[in-house]
Order: sequence, then C-alpha cells, then structure tokens
Amino acid sequence: MDVEKIEQIRAKFPAILANTYLNTGTNGPFPECGHKATLEYAQKQYESGRIGFESFTEMFREFTLATKAVANLLGCDSEEIALTHNTTEGMNIALMGLDWSKGDEIITATTEHPGGLYPAYLLKQRYGVKIRQTSIGKPGIDSIAELKRVLNNRTKAVVLSHVSWSSGMVLPIREIADLVHQTDALLICDAAQSCGMVPSKVYELGVDAYAISGQKWLCGPDGTGALFIRKDLIGSLSQTFIGYFGVKASDYAGNFVPNDGAKRYMAATLYPPSVKAWRVILEWLDQDVGWEWVYKRIAELGHYCYEQISQLPGVSMYTPKDSMAGLVHFSFEQIAAPDLSAKLAEKGILVRPTPDPVLTRASTGFYNSEEDIDRLVQGIAEVVAETAVAKS
Repeated sequence: MDVEKIEQIRAKFPAILANTYLNTGTNGPFPECGHKATLEYAQKQYESGRIGFESFTEMFREFTLATKAVANLLGCDSEEIALTHNTTEGMNIALMGLDWSKGDEIITATTEHPGGLYPAYLLKQRYGVKIRQTSIGKPGIDSIAELKRVLNNRTKAVVLSHVSWSSGMVLPIREIADLVHQTDALLICDAAQSCGMVPSKVYELGVDAYAISGQKWLCGPDGTGALFIRKDLIGSLSQTFIGYFGVKASDYAGNFVPNDGAKRYMAATLYPPSVKAWRVILEWLDQDVGWEWVYKRIAELGHYCYEQISQLPGVSMYTPKDSMAGLVHFSFEQIAAPDLSAKLAEKGILVRPTPDPVLTRASTGFYNSEEDIDRLVQGIAEVVAETAVAKS
C-alpha cells in the first residue's frame, strides 16, 4: 500500500477529513483542484462579465476540453460524447431518440435507478411500449439467463446499469451487450455507479449508449455528466430537445442540418465554472492519481469493508462478494437502515439507506482509508448495542 500517496490524496479532500465519508455513491467529495478551478472561473465572470468574444471563446474551449477528457476516460472519440447535467439526462436523450411504436419492447430490471426506469415508463405511457421487467442485478440471479428469458425480436432496447445502485453488483456488461446485439436491439447503460469506480472503456464493454454522472465516483460538481453514443448510431438517434448546439445550419422555413457528432444532443446551457472544474478533476485523476490505481484501490477497500462488516453479529450481507467493487449493502435485524444511517451521521460517519430493498449502503472511494472503514464498523457496533439497550 502506497501510504504516502494515499495521504497526499486525502489532503486534497477537506470533506473526508471533516467526516468519515463513505457515500460517494450519492455524491463524491470535491477535491481542491476542482474547488480552485470553480472559484477562479466564477471570479473572472464576476469581475469581467459573461459576454464578449473572449468570454465565449473561453467557454467553448472548456466545453471542448471537458469533452476530450471524458472521451479519454471512456476510450472513445470526442465526437461520440455529449456533455449533460447528469446521468438521467443522458438516459432520456438515448431512449427518447429512438423511433418507438406500439408493441416495441424495453427490457429493464426492478433493481434499476429511476433515472433509467422513469424514461422507460414515459415511453410506455406515450407510445404504448411494453416493458419487460427482470430481476437482473439481484444477488443470486444469473443475469444472462434472466435476459435470455425475455429477449426477443420485438426488443428495441435493453436498459441496465453497469453497477447496480441497489445491490452493488457489477454486471457482466460485455456478455449482456453481445447477447442484446444478437437481436439487433440496443444496450443503453446507466453508468452513474460505474464510471470512476470500475474500468469503463465503452468499446470493450460493447455498449451502445453509456450515461455517466460527474458528481459521484468522478468527484465533480453537481450538474455535470456526459453521454456516449456510438458513432454509427448518431445519425439514427433523433434529437428530442434542441438548442444552440443542436444545429449546424438552418433556414427560416424550418429546415436544419444537425450539428456534427453527439454535440447535437447537448442542452444550450451548462455552467462553465463547473465544466472547467470537472475537466480539471478528470485530468488530475488521469495524470496524477492514475485510473488503474483508482480502480484497484476502490475494489480493495470495498472488499475490506465487506469482510469487516460481515463479522458483526446480526448482520445480513446483501452485495454479492464475487461481483462487487466499491458498493457494500447490508442490514441488521436490530435497527432499520434509515435509523442506522441517521445514528451513524450523528457520529460523523456518512453512509446512506437505499429504498428497495431497504438496506444500508457504504461506498468506498479511492480517497478512503482502512481507518475510515474501521470507524464505520466500530460505529455500527456502537449503534446496534445502543439500540439493543434502548429496546430492553
């Protein structure tokens, strides 16, 4: 273990020194370089204004650099990346851009996040699309067998997460993609919990669309994210909403030529200081920290967390140990997950409850330490014991 490197990294995150921060699955801590970049850009806008040639040139430059940083992370071309505000926006763009008809089918899972489920529900209400629900992502379920059970020639899209927010399972996305493509359907992947936690080279994964969040495992600001759309799909995926970045040329008769590449799917307004901050953070993670080290460290801490919690009396571990990385889900008979999370927060230990199933979830970021996890385990033991005394 590179103790010096870990300490240097931890010093860049004041929030993890103020609390035992184990909730990156909701929002990652904000690093020093991102904070400085945000303040510098915002200060410049405050002092010099947000209009004029120089201001717009800088904004477009930052959008371009951020797009390149995301493309580098995902192993794709910049033309295949649209900057978004979050994963949900990306999932909506990908799903709403397909040409849906009554009788078309979407396959998804009850384990999925609303960011992927709700756009599918909207398609059902708007176009009469049939939703085929599965249990993919639940421990003990064979993802491939479950997918084969419902996949057919009416399937137009499969909507699944790379890493399940509700179980912590890392899904076999490459195998899923290969199976999906046998029916000419598309795999639209929710990557909110995967990108920054596990390797996410999109062409190795075989996904058709991959929607990511900036604020979780990538430690970026709120309101940042991106969508990968495979290059050969861009011409057939329609624009659902359209703004300044969406059009290359137009006339007043209503004719227009879409912008080149995935840029056509971008909303007109993104907050430039946040975009720059995210770009700076991505470059720092890539060049100074190193992605291979990040993925390895997250997985090591995740398994350490699993092992330590699993030794506590009365615990039920939910996350499958053989297919996990940095999310650990568990429960105790003695105390409900929301109450456990609230009691731990009082002790300065930040985790969260998940709603379905109701569990406690800890997230192990690359910036965490074994001591953080030891404090979590000690905190849980104390809360469970205090609860038992209160009930006696």
